[in-house]
Amino acid sequence: MYVRMTFFKVRRGEMDKLRNLYVNEVIPAHASHKGVRFVHLFESREDGDEGISVTAWDTRGDLEKYEKSGDYRKILGRFKEMFAGEPTLKSYEVTASSEPMILRIF
Repeated sequence: MYVRMTFFKVRRGEMDKLRNLYVNEVIPAHASHKGVRFVHLFESREDGDEGISVTAWDTRGDLEKYEKSGDYRKILGRFKEMFAGEPTLKSYEVTASSEPMILRIF
C-alpha cells in the first residue's frame, strides 16, 4: 500500500471552509480513481489551522496513474486562497502494519 500526505496550514479561521470543500469535492473526486483505499483529512488538535490530507492506494501503479492524471494539482488549486504558505506533499510505502498487508503488485 502507498500513502500520499499533504501537510498544510490554513489562514486563521479557514479550516471549516476547507473541511466542507474537502468533504464535498476532494473525497468524491477520488471515487473515480482505481485503487484508492481511503481519503482522510486530519486536523491538528494543537494548532487548529494545521492539517494533513492523506490518501492511500493499493499499488504503486494506482498511485502513479493518479499523480499523472493532474487531479491533485486541480484539487490543490481549489484551496489556494485558504492556505497560509505552500503545502508539502510526501509519499510513502507502507512496509509494516497492524492490518493484513496485500500482496505488492507492480
